Amino acid sequence: MIKAKILFIAFLLVLSLASAFPQNLLINEIMSSNSSTIADEDGDNSDWIELHNISNETIHLGGYGLSDDIDQPFRWIFPQKNIEPNGYLLIWTSGKNRINSQQPLHTNFSISSEGEKIILTNPDGQLVDMIDSIAIQSDISYGRLLNQTEEWRFFSPSSPGTANNETGYLLLLHAPTTSHTSGFYSQPFQLSISTNTPDAIIVFTTDGSIPDLNSNIYSSPIIIQSRVGEANTISMIPTNNNPDPGPPYYEGWQPPLGEVFKINVIRARVLHQDAPPGPVSSLSFLVDTEANQRYSLPVFSLTTNNDNLFDDEIGIYVHGNYTNYFQDGIEWERTANLSMIETDGSVAFTENIGIQTHGNTSRSRPRKSLRVIARAEYGNSWINYQLFPDKNTDIFKRFILRNSGNDWDMSIFRDAMLQSLARNLDVDHQFYRPAILFINGEYWGIHNVRERYDEHYIFAEYGIEEMEMTILENNSQHKFGNPSGTAHYNSMRSFVSTNNLAVDANFETLSTRMDIESFTDFQLAHILAMNTDWPGNNTLFWRYLRNNYDPNALNGRDGLWRWMLLDMDFGFGLNFNYVPGAGTGASHNTLAFALANNGPGWPNPPWSTFLLRNMVKNENYKQHFINRFCDLLNTDFKESKVVAVIDSIKNMLQPEMLEHINRWRRPISLNEWTSNIQVMRSFAQQRPSFIRQFIKSQFNLDSTALLTIQNNTPEMGTVQVNTIETGGLSWQGIYFTQIPIELEAHPKHGFRFVSWSGYSNSQSEKIDITMSSNTIIRAIFEVSNDFPGDSMNPQAYRLANGPYSFTCWDENNPEGQFPPHMIFQQSSKDDPSLSDQMTNPYHIPQGEYHADDAGSIGFPYRLTRRTRINGLGNEGISLINTGRGRDLGAAVLAVDTRAMDNITVSWKGGTIIPNSRAYAIRLQYRTDIEDDFTDVMDENGDPVEYYRRDQVYHQQVLPLVTLPEDANNQAYLQLRWKYYYTGQQIDLNDGSRDMLMVDNIVVSTVTMDVPERNKNTSSVNVSSYPNPFSEKTEIIISLSENATVIAEVFNQFGVQIGTLVNENLMTGTHIFTFDGSHLPAGNYFCVVRTAKNVVTRKILLLK
Repeated sequence: MIKAKILFIAFLLVLSLASAFPQNLLINEIMSSNSSTIADEDGDNSDWIELHNISNETIHLGGYGLSDDIDQPFRWIFPQKNIEPNGYLLIWTSGKNRINSQQPLHTNFSISSEGEKIILTNPDGQLVDMIDSIAIQSDISYGRLLNQTEEWRFFSPSSPGTANNETGYLLLLHAPTTSHTSGFYSQPFQLSISTNTPDAIIVFTTDGSIPDLNSNIYSSPIIIQSRVGEANTISMIPTNNNPDPGPPYYEGWQPPLGEVFKINVIRARVLHQDAPPGPVSSLSFLVDTEANQRYSLPVFSLTTNNDNLFDDEIGIYVHGNYTNYFQDGIEWERTANLSMIETDGSVAFTENIGIQTHGNTSRSRPRKSLRVIARAEYGNSWINYQLFPDKNTDIFKRFILRNSGNDWDMSIFRDAMLQSLARNLDVDHQFYRPAILFINGEYWGIHNVRERYDEHYIFAEYGIEEMEMTILENNSQHKFGNPSGTAHYNSMRSFVSTNNLAVDANFETLSTRMDIESFTDFQLAHILAMNTDWPGNNTLFWRYLRNNYDPNALNGRDGLWRWMLLDMDFGFGLNFNYVPGAGTGASHNTLAFALANNGPGWPNPPWSTFLLRNMVKNENYKQHFINRFCDLLNTDFKESKVVAVIDSIKNMLQPEMLEHINRWRRPISLNEWTSNIQVMRSFAQQRPSFIRQFIKSQFNLDSTALLTIQNNTPEMGTVQVNTIETGGLSWQGIYFTQIPIELEAHPKHGFRFVSWSGYSNSQSEKIDITMSSNTIIRAIFEVSNDFPGDSMNPQAYRLANGPYSFTCWDENNPEGQFPPHMIFQQSSKDDPSLSDQMTNPYHIPQGEYHADDAGSIGFPYRLTRRTRINGLGNEGISLINTGRGRDLGAAVLAVDTRAMDNITVSWKGGTIIPNSRAYAIRLQYRTDIEDDFTDVMDENGDPVEYYRRDQVYHQQVLPLVTLPEDANNQAYLQLRWKYYYTGQQIDLNDGSRDMLMVDNIVVSTVTMDVPERNKNTSSVNVSSYPNPFSEKTEIIISLSENATVIAEVFNQFGVQIGTLVNENLMTGTHIFTFDGSHLPAGNYFCVVRTAKNVVTRKILLLK
């Protein structure tokens, strides 16, 4: 977990150095946990060290050393910088390593949170000053008293860059110890509070306020008991200025119907005359005979000074003097403490936080949304807890306790339900979990725990920093992140406006600027929902900033725009008169609405429909759009599926609804709430049929037909229909007869696809069909004994799926990465001949990297020296030997040619750099990995090979050749392009070798389609703690059965950093430590593999 940064710096020893060196230069003051005291020039609250020249002469600091390691006194060296007589100098210990003497100085190290010496050394290596360690709390410094330089004190406030005070504190206080922890209790009890600090007092409050000298002084145990019978207090405060709770808006505040349930909130701290006030302990106790059965949902307890919420001048929850609840910004953020208690009574977290109101017009509703904000100045920088059991994320900088927006008094979960339908869609969505909120001990009703979209969400989700990305909203207004990213989006729109997307080349260009799948799913989700507060509003999208699109980039870093779902409260029949289309229900044609070219300024102005209108001009995209909608209508948007989601949330909330209704008086009864939900259920049952009518009308289609996929052996494989994976013995879906449908068979491990039957008898795993009526097609799988490949022999490509092609290899591919179904090989000798064996996959031992390539360790395809294979991008690969005892080489391709004949091969060879030792590349084949390779002969009976040329960058397309008959109908056939030394040396005084290239490999046959794709599913449980982490984290792997487990860690570029385990593990939980202390900060991935599963876990390293 990320904890409030506490550094151990203290004065155990101040050395007297007068005899060795005049002690005129002192370490005068240190702050090791700077949360909010002072910011550096970047706006960061970096820790700092202050030096003081106590002499009357200028001291030249050039060559002085500052360090946190006594064995490396010159870890950081001062530039030519002076410190004036009796002057002060502030040095930031940020790790930024800035040594411009005209600018603020930053060390190249950060002070460890575990405590370490701080050492100041003169240029001659003499120790000038040194201090050791003791604990210091955030925003408190440790330094020398003014005029008493050998006396050290704690200071609050501190004085960076100036003289310290003449007085300070001798002590730092800890939080008090309590006899009970927050939680649910069935019986009253006595709460004891204690401290180990002599002569200290404990003060406490019971109303949520921060205790001070005016608060209760603890003298004896506090009775914690049920509060039934106590009068309502803050729940009687009107939270808007609307006295009318009636129609048409039903938004007027009403007092609770009777007494609200209350819990005990205790806030306590230690005070001492010679110490700054100690940290506040905040505790919440629910006392009821039902204990943790009192509520079926998790409980949040928010405590803060009542004025922070309800005061007319500063309260954020009331209309007040400034329409307070509509105010934004840090000025309207209030400090609070928030505890979360799970349904079993365990405390999930207790954090000091900031709170703001959240939303737009819904802030004026009686029950409001609250934004929860973690900041270092309050406590922890992040809330480290898995808020959503179904989302594998346990770091949150912000989240929302939402009132359900415009649906605040209807179903209370409309947007949450609609976004949950998008869990399998390629679009960001906000996870949901309902909870009970108490404010200062009083019941505040059901709130929806939701994620908050901002720069912190992008960092937690993708590991991308704020200035590395841009979030825009609506008509390209900047929202978060780097504003410079706006230009890319506007340029993309300009491209669309000036280029006809009906032309495939133009659409392909667009696909290098925006994520087509994300945009499509974003559109379909809103159209299904009938969200008419969109697309001219509630449109949010983001992009990682990079110059060019990179299809191989990991985790959102490819440079494409992606879309984010939010605020779908108007959807699924929200029946208010301000909702466009209210009253039409499921028959609202939201597809035409999303494609309108002349809509009003709100909700669908022309700019908001611009992209989709132009994209559907492209025939291929139009078909994809239609099929994707049909896929979802047959699965995630299917009537029964959506109704089941609605009912599951209803059932989850129903035990709590009556108490919630009595608290807020909206909806007016449980029956009304049930009726509101029935509106959504009816909408869900009717909507797919209407959507199909809209598609048919919009795109002038004929009719729909029923597709039936039969699979008698689902344990052997599955069938993908367009974008969805089907399962079971039989699956059915409705599609349009004029639109081609893509089917692809996915055999599971240990099985193979044989063929289709029924509509098609093709043996290709992937086929297209166009139905004219109801259609049945069957996928046939069988047990496979096929060779799975190994380190020297790749897995075979199924040629029945179409031609295999190798046309590109990126130089940034990491060590151990090879093209699909290929492996590059090397020998164990210099200048291997045609007959010499290849003994290893291509790799560069770490000690073999040339000094010129020190920055490319782990990336063997971008080297400039020694034996190597280079990735040439669209030009394939080049090979060159330099005599390293591991010379190249070969490129080996494996293909499955069953049921195939007349197999042809074409390729291109070339000379990048001609040299003295002559090399060639020869095409060979074999049908058994135990056999030797045989030359492929051309029509003249000569070996097919490329022989080096004297011309630089010479290229030759080798004539198409048909493989011998024994290559046909093989489960495993290997083709090899052997790069070998011919034995000819043109210049006996020059031993350099030719650099040759291979590109444009195409292996084909009569049957042509596209390559196979592999899918992975996950059931292994993998977590990490702490995450983010600063040095080490524990990877926790839980297995439901014995398995061979491989756990590896990769950086954000896909480079393997290390292996945690590679062995058979027993059922149960296993913990492995990953040490990142030597690695740069950033996003890493722990990939855990078993025979059945692959699980990837993001871990964030912070420094």
